[in-house]
Amino acid sequence: MLLYISKNESTKNVKIVTVLDAGQTIASTLKKDIETLDRAYPLINVEFIEEPGVFGPEKIQELSKRWHIPTHFMFIASPGHKFPYKIEELGDVRLII
Repeated sequence: MLLYISKNESTKNVKIVTVLDAGQTIASTLKKDIETLDRAYPLINVEFIEEPGVFGPEKIQELSKRWHIPTHFMFIASPGHKFPYKIEELGDVRLII
């Protein structure tokens, strides 16, 4: 994703966001892996954010308003088969797989 962004996008800021339900935690190596990506792409500011709540259309809209980022500039990972929403329900979001 960062290679694609560095070659094709004008942005130099990337937020990697994980939305965690109460009691959920992230893998112990995830933060270090993202720090490695940040060092590997020095021209892109990579920010990791742990966001409490439930991932869905409401959370996408909340983050869009809070960060002043239109939903069509947000990137999300490919949802799994258990994801309860259709992509079109999340707003005008670009999907990077």
